Amino acid sequence: MRHWLTLLALMVPWTWTLHAAEECVIEPVTRSTRDPGAWIDQDNWLAPENLRIGLQSFGRFMPSLKIRATGTAQMLRPASRQLELDKLKARDPLDQQLRDVGFLLATRLYADGLLVLRDGKVASERYWNGLVAQDQRLLLGGTRPILSLMGAMAVAQGKLSPDRSIIRYIPALSGQTGLRKLSIRRLLEGESSFDWSSNDVSDWLAAGGWITGNTAEGIRAWLNQPGRWDRDFSPNPQLGEVGPDSDLLVWALAEAYRVPLTRTFCQELFEKLRPESAALWLSDSQGTELSAGLALSLRDFARLGQLLIDARNSNRRHKVPSWFIETLTASAGLRIANSPNLAGLRKGSEYRYGFVHLGGAPNRIAILGPYGNSLYVDFDRRLVIAIFAAYPRNHSAGMRATLEQVWDMLGSATQPSGKR
Repeated sequence: MRHWLTLLALMVPWTWTLHAAEECVIEPVTRSTRDPGAWIDQDNWLAPENLRIGLQSFGRFMPSLKIRATGTAQMLRPASRQLELDKLKARDPLDQQLRDVGFLLATRLYADGLLVLRDGKVASERYWNGLVAQDQRLLLGGTRPILSLMGAMAVAQGKLSPDRSIIRYIPALSGQTGLRKLSIRRLLEGESSFDWSSNDVSDWLAAGGWITGNTAEGIRAWLNQPGRWDRDFSPNPQLGEVGPDSDLLVWALAEAYRVPLTRTFCQELFEKLRPESAALWLSDSQGTELSAGLALSLRDFARLGQLLIDARNSNRRHKVPSWFIETLTASAGLRIANSPNLAGLRKGSEYRYGFVHLGGAPNRIAILGPYGNSLYVDFDRRLVIAIFAAYPRNHSAGMRATLEQVWDMLGSATQPSGKR
């Protein structure tokens, strides 16, 4: 994986025509004054029992930035053959019984929305529990791979150099000597993190406004407190999770492009989706974007997967660098076992730049956000499966195994009879 970034740094940076600022409209959205009720507050709005309110009505608890791409939306067209979820059977990994896919989605995964794209056309779209197509869902940890994708694009454009320390790009952190050992490459790959105590994490969450606490100075003041980074890397990093390290990547991207992260996200990525709905990005008290704060509609989340497929299969130069997609899809070879972070998936599954390279059939990746919110991409089948869910744990082996069964059955069902 590492040699791709090193080789790329030696190449002449690609140049891209900057899109006019008016193609992206960024508007601050203050926290709603609407009372969330007597039983939900700032400290429990993302508790398992409150997920369908918290993930959907996050504006009641935190401010955000609204991102609108003003170009013409590309409406998704239906495929000629629609999948009948209640007639597709898959093995339930919890009791080994044959169940229909609709049951697995609604009962095992606590799904709120499903969208299946085959060749860019809608093969299935279903919503549960009040979710509608235009609703934005908070991705939380599912934001992290998107940040790594943006970082890879910045490397391709010569705005970031993979071997340089993070403090070379964030002058305000020049006094944080503990950050000298953190390179851009290491931050993008996301395979290591600093060793944070539970108190550190609570203070970080409070600084971002996720929970009650001292939020007045915002996340960057917390990141730059004296001695903040005078610590070792964790011996057991929680891969796939968002932590203080991820907010460094947000900051580095803002410095590299010299504009706020939301502006870069819109101009470099979001407007390329030709989205139907606005995106929202949660911010701290100072208006700084948070590393777990992106919210997208289900259709636009699926468009992100389609963008990756189109980038890999296109002969034209594309803003998503080809080396990045090839790194995500390259065979993992023979593995004895997955890491505990990916138990439930096939052997050979591993994290790469926040995405999950899936074992088994080749050229498949996924974004595995918490609570079952996920994006599956099969490059060979040109298949995208986007799921919004409210599974009552952030991650579990049973949840991942169920997702894989659903992916397999939906993937097979979208193929012509002779290719299943």
